[in-house]
Amino acid sequence: MMDELRFDSEIGTIAVTARENSLSIEKAMGTHSLRLQLELKLPSTGAGGRAVILEADLYARFGAAQKAWLGTATRALAFTPGAIVRPHLQYLLTSAQLLALEDHRTGDDLQLALDVRAVLPQAAGYPGCSPATLNIDVAESRWRQQLEGLGRSLAFELSIPFPADNEPHQEAVGHLREAQRRLRDDDIDGSLLEARRALEYIKDHSGWSWPGKKPKEQRLQDERWAWIRAGLEDQTSGAVHADAVTRHFSYTRAEVETMIAMVTALLRLV
Repeated sequence: MMDELRFDSEIGTIAVTARENSLSIEKAMGTHSLRLQLELKLPSTGAGGRAVILEADLYARFGAAQKAWLGTATRALAFTPGAIVRPHLQYLLTSAQLLALEDHRTGDDLQLALDVRAVLPQAAGYPGCSPATLNIDVAESRWRQQLEGLGRSLAFELSIPFPADNEPHQEAVGHLREAQRRLRDDDIDGSLLEARRALEYIKDHSGWSWPGKKPKEQRLQDERWAWIRAGLEDQTSGAVHADAVTRHFSYTRAEVETMIAMVTALLRLV
């Protein structure tokens, strides 16, 4: 679909379109790079100066009117009167964003939109213009091909938020934040002990019944949560090094990060 970026009359217009089948997705460090290519036909006049600053917001389209912002790309291009230029735009997307796009596809194709703006900083007249919106339909076959090419790098991401400052359980949240601070200072044992204090809070406020000597297959739902909490507390007790078994325990950062995440997850149930 072609549109135009309209400048002052002495400059003219830039015809802009998204090149068909140009979408590609590549692996990046901890994320993914979604690339699109535009085609621009520059005006033949020299009043536009020598440079074009191009900016494009990428959206996912939902239904007739709704859209969700995905990112912004900026390119600086040489202004050659009458030239056709084909810049690539790059957007960094997480696995969660790509999976959300897949979940919310309308019909068979993926529907995207680009809000394109341009500035001519050396133009003889006003350097800006009204934006143009390009609607892009990515064929289902191409979209699936790109996702399949990512392989194992496309994975679900799970965020475990702390309760907000105005929510209850701030005593436990304080211990978990202190655990994070100690971990940043490389105080591994101290961080684990803060996580243990949060577990003690959960024990006192969860209302979960302790199963005692009940066979595990007979434990009730809340009793199983109590058992999980106790297991985590048992692991954090290794940071005290109070006996012959735990004296030489040495925990890694990954273990402490995992413990903080698990305790935070349990706190959501309290």
